[in-house]
Amino acid sequence: MLNFVKEMMVTGLGAVFFTKDKVEEMVQQLVAEGKVSREEANDLVNDMVQKAKEQRENMKERIIKEVENNLNKAGLVKKEEVDKLNSQINKLELHIESLEREIEALKENKIEVVEDEL
Repeated sequence: MLNFVKEMMVTGLGAVFFTKDKVEEMVQQLVAEGKVSREEANDLVNDMVQKAKEQRENMKERIIKEVENNLNKAGLVKKEEVDKLNSQINKLELHIESLEREIEALKENKIEVVEDEL
């Protein structure tokens, strides 16, 4: 009977939304109805809370993966990718500024500089 009760309460998406208080309330009702012994009640509560936690984590991971897949399909990029590109752009800008200063310094020293066309 205990396995049946566990399966009944854990199956489906509903278990994702169980809080410990709600599980305890449901198990106490089963104890009151004589469907679960007091000894089994504590184990049942712990088991149900753990399974609900695992299902929430599983659901969270599935949602994250689905969102990432849809963003990739839509051609959108993550904030981390944009931040990485911005960092690379900043480094290139600093490098260009440094090269421009070198060119100006060379011109001031009347050294002929051949500039590449970009």
